Amino acid sequence: MSAQVNIIGLLYRKLVKPVVFLANPEHVHDAFTQIGSFLGKNFLNRKFTRILLHYKNEKLEQEIAGIKFLNPVGLSAGFDKDAHLQNILPEVGFGFMQVGSVTLHPYGGNTKPRLTRLKKSKGIVVNYGLKNIGVDKIIPRIKNHNNPDFPLSISIAKTNCKDTASTEEAILDYYGCIKKLEKSDVGDFYTINISCPNTFGGEPFTTAAKLEKLLAKIMTLNIEKPIFVKMPINMEWHEFKELLEIIIEHKITGVIIGNLNKDRKLDTIKDHIPKDLKGGISGTPTKELCNKLISKTYKHYGKKLIIVGVGGIFSTEDAYEKIKLGSSLVQLITGMIFQGPQLIGEINRGLVKLLEKDGFKNIHEAIGSFSEE
Repeated sequence: MSAQVNIIGLLYRKLVKPVVFLANPEHVHDAFTQIGSFLGKNFLNRKFTRILLHYKNEKLEQEIAGIKFLNPVGLSAGFDKDAHLQNILPEVGFGFMQVGSVTLHPYGGNTKPRLTRLKKSKGIVVNYGLKNIGVDKIIPRIKNHNNPDFPLSISIAKTNCKDTASTEEAILDYYGCIKKLEKSDVGDFYTINISCPNTFGGEPFTTAAKLEKLLAKIMTLNIEKPIFVKMPINMEWHEFKELLEIIIEHKITGVIIGNLNKDRKLDTIKDHIPKDLKGGISGTPTKELCNKLISKTYKHYGKKLIIVGVGGIFSTEDAYEKIKLGSSLVQLITGMIFQGPQLIGEINRGLVKLLEKDGFKNIHEAIGSFSEE
């Protein structure tokens, strides 16, 4: 199986990627989404995909916030915006996924281009602006989820429009969206996305005072499912820590660290980015920013918050580093785009080898182990 996966990866990187990277990235994204949706609708297609890509090992299984995860590698929010892929991703090898971000009202997306590859930097400039079909249409699609062993999270954001630019209206928008999801009883856990940089009015809830108002309103719903908050990464630690204190005060389950990078002056950005090209940056240019915040969050709040690590995962070593820094779970998108769909199985297979090398019997034992060295 390992040799088979290696061949798939080689074919993707040498044959498929050079071709698709010549095409418009949004067209490629839409095409792969359609292919994934098609494969997920048929048992034989799912079975064949599983044979090609899936890897399972008990050492990767863990229970987090009352939810069983067969492995720690998930698909981050932003790829499957409208719930097309929940029936194929388990067969690809993911341990969980996030749909969305979902908003109360539909939004057609920001002005194109909304995806721009940074080939030298191994990143993507993303400017979708929370494009999605709206919560009312997404709920029936999520209900089509047919694998009870595959946890599904729903990322929730405010509708991207002028009407939600004020703090009060934005709070009501978040509240209305999550209320509908909760009433429909879809998803295994929720994520409150406060850090999308591509929206009208920016990031209104990345200050402690405004985040306090948002979470106070959401918590009046008395939601029993775990709730996470998707965090910004371009913040000083003292500002980030203030947000964490508010999150803990409201007994939020955990945090996802983190979202897109807005700083274009980092040394990890090797490509020229036109000044008029809007959007946040994914991939390698987020890695160190996220890792530093994961490490500090675990050291200060590891007993109070569950951490999901995102940003610049292109290999087993990248995922393992985030886990050892304090992440219970990890998520990726850009790594899969650059490396191929077999990457998920490669990471999971590699994690087992690294666990055995370090003397761990289960992935849970490795969480935060860097801080103990």
